[in-house]
This record gives sequence, structure tokens and C-alpha cells, in this order.
Amino acid sequence: MADSLVLTGVKDVRKHTGTEMLRRTPKGGGDTFQLKRWWVEGGISTCYEDATVFDVTTGTGTVKLALATSMSTNVRIDHDGSFNFTFIGSNELSRAALFTDTFELIEHYVLPSISGGKVMTVTPAGAASRPNAGPPATSIGTVTVAGDSSPTDGDTKNYTVTVGGDASGLTYAWSVDASGTVSGSATGSSVNIVWAGTSASTVTCDVNSSDAGVTDNPKSGTLSVTPDPVPETLTAVEISGADSASDGDTETYTASKTGTATDVDYVYTSDVPEDTISNGAVTFDGVGEHVITVTGTSSNAGTSKTDSVTVTIS
Repeated sequence: MADSLVLTGVKDVRKHTGTEMLRRTPKGGGDTFQLKRWWVEGGISTCYEDATVFDVTTGTGTVKLALATSMSTNVRIDHDGSFNFTFIGSNELSRAALFTDTFELIEHYVLPSISGGKVMTVTPAGAASRPNAGPPATSIGTVTVAGDSSPTDGDTKNYTVTVGGDASGLTYAWSVDASGTVSGSATGSSVNIVWAGTSASTVTCDVNSSDAGVTDNPKSGTLSVTPDPVPETLTAVEISGADSASDGDTETYTASKTGTATDVDYVYTSDVPEDTISNGAVTFDGVGEHVITVTGTSSNAGTSKTDSVTVTIS
């Protein structure tokens, strides 16, 4: 932003192009303020000067621009938006000053009618400071945790975090509840988590920024995770029982499995139709070789396996 105006006399403002400079009037009335002569330091007595005063306001604060005016003053004042001023065509104006909003002197200006050339800026010892805009505003923004939301019980998975804002100096703190345990560092932009169990869990990353102007510190992101159980397996079945018998005998055959499947269903069959089979008990009918087969099926493992034994019947 910037502003410009022409001051004629002590109060007539013309050609005003902005809103940053606003002429003030004393609470006791009148058009000018009685200010201590800012260019005089020390001395026994205090002298005062009639001054036209403008409030100059920007996003960083407000200052007061004082001008030692008279009824014959004519000057154009340009403000650059950062409390820097240019005085153009100053007539019957030799001094000006910049104060804080509470009239603490920041600096003062000696205009060409005294300086004989360019405007001189004087910063006295112990001068007040201009309003400070402070550090720029930054934000962490949206915190997004990404990774496998359906790992398998026993897996180790990596999870990452991203932020949507412009904040810098980020630090991270990871945590997980229920079935997860952080493995290794929990303070980087990614983390390894070991899953043990199938309970619904939440992975959380808390993000902080060291920026002085950060507006949303801290921010957190979460990811819901439900581990799947370890898949059941069925890799083989094995039949056990006699490999010889007499015609008409009944022999009992059993089956065992290799794998973790808990729902294996066993079915026994014979290649001789006359044989009678009930839950692994086989009654042989006829001499010769009879092949007894067991088929194990698991819905959990999604597979079937078979094994056979050849029985010689005499």
C-alpha cells in the first residue's frame, strides 16, 4: 500500500490518494498540536512548536507524522507503505518528525530550506523503534499420514507424513495404539511400525514448527489401521493306516495335516466301489490292491490336498 496527499496551511488536505495518512486534531480543539521542539536536545527551558499531525497506519501498526507548519505551508507528502516519506515542493516547511503512536520520537527530518539540499534524516540517541511487523505468518496446514491401513499381523510397515502448509523447522512425534509398536526412531518424517494382533489401531503423527510466526502449532494427522490375521495354510495331508488286510476286514485310517489351517475337513474314498467307508473305517470287499485316498479341504486356506495308501487284500 502507499498514500499521497498535498497539505496546504495547517489543515487543508488535497489530492489524497489513499487511506493510510489521516490528519488528527487535538482533544482540546484547534488544528495543530503543541509539541516539544524535537530537534532541540537538552537546554534549561522547553520550547514548543505548532505541528500538524497525521496518523499513519499500515498492517504493522500506527505512527504519527508531525510537521512544523504555518498558514503558508504547502507540501506534497508521499508514503511508501513502510513508514518512509518523501517531501516534495516543501514551501514554508523546514522540519518534520516521526513519532510512535504515543509520541515517542523515532526520527526527524531536516528539509531543504535548512539543509540546503536533500532532506536529512536524523535518528537521535535512544530513539524509539518503528512498529515491527513481526515474523511472517506461516502454517503447518493439513497433516496427512500415509501407509498400509490393512497390514497382516506380524508385518513391519513404513508410514510417512506430509504437511500442506508453508511452515519450516518441522519436528515429528509418532505414536500408535492397540496392535502397533513403533520400531526405531519416532521423530522423523517416517516411521516403522510392527503389527502384532488384529485390533483396530490409530497411527498418529504430531507435527510442530519452530517458526516464530506459525499460526497452527501443533497439528496432528492420523491413520486408522486394522491388521488382517495371518492367513491360514494347508500345504499337505498324510494318511496313516494298514497297507495289507484280509478280505472282509475293517481297518481304520487317520489323516494329519501340514499347515496352520484350523478347519480341515477330511473325506476318505476307495477305488473299489464295493468297499464300505465310514469316518476313516474301511471294510474291504474283494482281494487285490485297494487304493484308499484322503482329501483334506480348508476353506480358510482356500485349498485342498490329498494323500493315498495302497492296501493289499488277500
